[in-house]
Amino acid sequence: MPIVSVIIPSYNAADYITQTLESVLAQTLTDIEVIVVDDGSTDNTRNIVADFANKDPRLMLVEQANQFAGVARNNGMSKARGKYLYFLDADDYIETTTLEELVNAIEQHGADIAIAKSESFDNTTGDTWTIDGALNGVDFDRPIAHAEYCDRLFQSFIGWPWDKLFRKDFIDRTELKFQPLRTTNDALFVFCALALADTIVCLDSVLFHHRTNNKNSLEGSRAKSWSNALCAIRAIGDRLSESTRGRACLNSYHRWILNYSLWTIESLPSAEADAYLTEIEPVIRAIPQNGELELDPYESKLRDLLDLNRAKAISCAITALKERDRALCDREEFEHELEAERVQYDMWRDETEQKLKSVYESHSYKLGNALIKPMSKIRDIAGR
Repeated sequence: MPIVSVIIPSYNAADYITQTLESVLAQTLTDIEVIVVDDGSTDNTRNIVADFANKDPRLMLVEQANQFAGVARNNGMSKARGKYLYFLDADDYIETTTLEELVNAIEQHGADIAIAKSESFDNTTGDTWTIDGALNGVDFDRPIAHAEYCDRLFQSFIGWPWDKLFRKDFIDRTELKFQPLRTTNDALFVFCALALADTIVCLDSVLFHHRTNNKNSLEGSRAKSWSNALCAIRAIGDRLSESTRGRACLNSYHRWILNYSLWTIESLPSAEADAYLTEIEPVIRAIPQNGELELDPYESKLRDLLDLNRAKAISCAITALKERDRALCDREEFEHELEAERVQYDMWRDETEQKLKSVYESHSYKLGNALIKPMSKIRDIAGR
């Protein structure tokens, strides 16, 4: 049985996956298996992975129709035989000592999860920077019990899996799975694993390199699937509410909803942001307003934004009603004008008919008509 199962979902990653696989297969911890689940790629990704598999028996290629990374990771987990699970994205890479350091830490401290520092790098410029928010305010190189971090879990860690090593028997016991979503499919798995763990350990080493500014990444197209985040938020809340350990994380979870939702609204196009705000409002309104929920100024902005949004909606409704009433008034005024013109025309017609009748009945008209008739007969005879 391998020590670590490395699971890599891949979709159209031909430009990057060679670097990714080379970094994994060059690990100082050699007793590993690498499961690449190709998610229906339409480029050369599958052939590149197949070539690696032909050269290194530790690598397995699994193929599936395009169902996104969450389903691919679940597919890979179902085939994993390792004592530990590690999930890596197909466009990222890791240090050669990464798996060895994570395994040593998790075994030394008897933890369920090991987490290390990471850095981002720009795919175009090559610029790099440490991802500070991924390990925020935690102690390093010692076991951290659940009670020590549960009240700030969502503020201390980010809900992606590639900077974490998971004990497989712990994941099997909790029956955690990735959600079958286009985006935000990893938040449920990662956050709930942290919420249910007995102990975690954090390493003060940069072991992971996360690619940004990748045109093929779904990170840059969240506007197409903004509702996926709502699915994740609701599912996380449901899972946390099922256990005492999960409920201990609810205050941190509620703060995260406010923070994440405000960031989402500010980063989405206006139409999608308005739709998200409308959908998330019942969730926000249901968050208890108690003394334990200590919000920072950024997080507290969202409640104000909801009120502003409600006021905006009311204002729009009032404007629409005014425009409708104005249109009705204009129509009624037009109809009144038509009716007045019709009445005026009827009066003119009646007056004209009365005048004509008076003329026809007058003595002078009858005399003139009698004198004209003989002249008409003469004209008719002359014309023959």
